Amino acid sequence: MMVRPESCRSTLLDYRISLYQPGGFVKPHRHKRQEQIYHILEGEGLLDIEGRQQVVGPESVVFIPPGVEHAIYNTGLVDLRFIVVTALPDDEEGPS
Repeated sequence: MMVRPESCRSTLLDYRISLYQPGGFVKPHRHKRQEQIYHILEGEGLLDIEGRQQVVGPESVVFIPPGVEHAIYNTGLVDLRFIVVTALPDDEEGPS
């Protein structure tokens, strides 16, 4: 985590770099209020958005609106490294 309310008093953003080893994944989930952007830096994965799957790799950028179920799986042979930008930093707090 690079930008969070705890680290720099950000009130609207959470900015982090996520890394998943081969076979690693983020299980399907959804956020009530948060928007997210995934920007793939390295590796290859399978992104599932509401049951639609797409291959992602370096320079892929995906926007995930609130309420949309999503998951990402590292299907490659190297680490999957990607930036995750989330607004609001917490799903239950922040402006309406």
